[in-house]
Amino acid sequence: MIDPHWQVIDLDPVIWRHLGPFLEPQQYIAAAQPDEHGLFVLHDDGRILKVVDTQTATAPAGIPARISDPVALAQELYGRGEWQRVHVIDRRHLAWVAQQTQATPRRDLTFDAYYHLVYTLMWSRREGYACEPPPPGHWHGWSYADIQRFIAALPSPATLALGVYSDDALWLGLILICEGGQIRRVTTFEGLHRHISPSGPTQQTLTDLCEALEAQFTSPAAVLLCTDAVFSGWLAAPDKLAYLDAARTRETVIWHILPVT
Repeated sequence: MIDPHWQVIDLDPVIWRHLGPFLEPQQYIAAAQPDEHGLFVLHDDGRILKVVDTQTATAPAGIPARISDPVALAQELYGRGEWQRVHVIDRRHLAWVAQQTQATPRRDLTFDAYYHLVYTLMWSRREGYACEPPPPGHWHGWSYADIQRFIAALPSPATLALGVYSDDALWLGLILICEGGQIRRVTTFEGLHRHISPSGPTQQTLTDLCEALEAQFTSPAAVLLCTDAVFSGWLAAPDKLAYLDAARTRETVIWHILPVT
């Protein structure tokens, strides 16, 4: 959904630093989570090449010199209860993924579609990359298909905005300009011609922001303003709408959604 020629405008260093954790493509492809205690077993068609425990320098006992069933081995090792996740990876599978993604020009793919292709290929052969527990298949509850449907349903053009506040100071102010089902421009509240008061998630802030977005770009399709605590909780919440509804009663979140006709 991100146009191959998307523009990043007026992204100041502070906002960039806050956005950094969300702009790491490997986190959308890999099953391993940050700070997770994992075991990685790399092999070449069954022949062990390397074993890495992410918290110790020593390889655990009980790993055969040759692997006959990668999936069974991953399940057996995970069953010991020593690691939060076990990865048994065939180097030939990684080579195949690289070959497939580079075999033909990918200029037709959007930025995110390329990484989705890598993700699909990476997990298409469980014997090539056996992982226990398996990869979640979503990011904080959102799947690629969910986001694709959301972007496709937007009017064209449309703007999306997210404002996150910490102690009533703007911590993250992000604006996306979408057209034709793709994100074509990324900017921040600093890129607006009109000053938006950093007074937190209030009705006045929401009104001022919506007016500024419409004047400079186009009618906002969705705007979410919240505190940093609500933002973190929203990402982790299984029922995101119910979480926002509860937070709204505490006046720590406010939003605008363009009615669908």
